[in-house]
Amino acid sequence: MRIREALAQFLEELEKDELKTEKRNYNSPVSAFVISIILISTLMHAGWNLLARYARSEGEFYRRMLIITMIVGFIPAVISELRTGSMTPLAWACVVGSATFAAIYLFGLARAFEETDFTVVYPVARALPVIFIAVIDVLRGRQLSPYGWVGIFLVVIGTFLVPQTRFRDIRLENFWNFTLVWMVVAALGTVGYTFLDKVAAEVVQSGPGTAARYGYFYFGISFFPYTILMKFGGGTGRQRNNTGWLLPLFGAFLGFGAYWLILWAYQLSPYASYIVAFRQFSIVIGAVLAFLIYKEQGVAVRISGALLITSGLILIAVLGV
Repeated sequence: MRIREALAQFLEELEKDELKTEKRNYNSPVSAFVISIILISTLMHAGWNLLARYARSEGEFYRRMLIITMIVGFIPAVISELRTGSMTPLAWACVVGSATFAAIYLFGLARAFEETDFTVVYPVARALPVIFIAVIDVLRGRQLSPYGWVGIFLVVIGTFLVPQTRFRDIRLENFWNFTLVWMVVAALGTVGYTFLDKVAAEVVQSGPGTAARYGYFYFGISFFPYTILMKFGGGTGRQRNNTGWLLPLFGAFLGFGAYWLILWAYQLSPYASYIVAFRQFSIVIGAVLAFLIYKEQGVAVRISGALLITSGLILIAVLGV
């Protein structure tokens, strides 16, 4: 019953019915401190994805990143949890489900990266979850505002542009291909773990320590379903011997840090939609850095697409309802 009630509440927050009421009780939607940790999180999120791209063996990179996180954080996470008891039974159920969805997200992301460029996969995989949620809203009879529809239009145009390499050579097959299936898989994983994390945030003790423990269990547990998916789901583990452990070590630090900061931000602010909006800057950050580091093609068209996606997602999150 609590899960069902939490789902209803989560969707209501995304539709901003609850947020409109809460705004009367706060002077500022999101404090400067919360904005700061969200922006740091976006840099870290783009960073660990860029590191995964370096060896061109993303599937194995993610596996080693999870192994490092699981080993390094085991003793402090378990001891602190035994002392505090911050994880309720519902929170444990949420983190197990969330970790499973995270494994699906990483698997879809790895397979998509095997097929095409970073500047294609990263913006689309970050944008699709918001589109899915907006579609759910419409199907439930909760109409978007005109700003929300404009946001949807901008995201659709942006996701069509980022797989292209030149404005004068735009083709449908550059967008509508099997790579899109893996990006959809990654997006579905994102929708799943986002919902469960929001449920957990409402039933655990607030504070950075609890967010860190939850984040550790999230990454540690996700190793097991992710390994199963890579073994039986067709993951190639390309160039496995060239992956090494140093880059996954940095990736583990950045990945855990990015997730921990976002969990903490959700605890500090009731305005989930604003947090979602600020997070979208990672799309532009990731795309720009990918062009600088990996010299991928299509700078003009893909940066334009990334900017359209970011603008559209901000419109949906802040003014969509």
